[in-house]
Amino acid sequence: MENSQLNQQVGSHRVCVAPMLDWTDLHCRYFHRLLSKHALLYTEMVTTGALLHGDVSRHLRFNAQEHPLALQLGGCEPSDLARCARLGEQWGYDEINLNCGCPSERVQRGAFGASLMKEPHLVADGVKAMVDEVAIPVTVKHRIGIDKLESYEFVRDFVGVVAAAGCSTFIVHARNAWLQGLSPKENREVPPCDMPLVHQLKKDFPV
Repeated sequence: MENSQLNQQVGSHRVCVAPMLDWTDLHCRYFHRLLSKHALLYTEMVTTGALLHGDVSRHLRFNAQEHPLALQLGGCEPSDLARCARLGEQWGYDEINLNCGCPSERVQRGAFGASLMKEPHLVADGVKAMVDEVAIPVTVKHRIGIDKLESYEFVRDFVGVVAAAGCSTFIVHARNAWLQGLSPKENREVPPCDMPLVHQLKKDFPV
């Protein structure tokens, strides 16, 4: 598995089905639930703009059998994230997850996804805004670095800043996000995973 979940808040979900854009819609998730009663399921990434200016029901409806279920948000404006987190809680989601790991050009143009790792204090502001707004867990999915920013100190400091804002669960895609030079599909295999780095994160940020 590419994702290592740290400091779990929602039960003991040792198996999670990752959010996959244009894939993990409610129909796919219902099928996944038939395969496992206990795996934590994630929605596709839903942007704050889509929720605030689009069809909320189309983006947030799900089958009750899908629980436990996390809503993954894409965005960077703290007030927008807070409003969307509140919507997610009202619709019955078990967790709100912030995407800080997607490297696609479309997501970069929206100033969120993996590019947010360059702005840990902005992420922290968004997390705090959501934590203050909802009673369900707020989590962050991220990479271990961006392009050539691949030192352990980079990801350690990112997690430290965001953890101080109230996030205690980080889902780590254990490879660098390449914002230039690789497609998102290629970036799922290149560069290789660095699991020892994730293990060090776990040691430095124990439960």
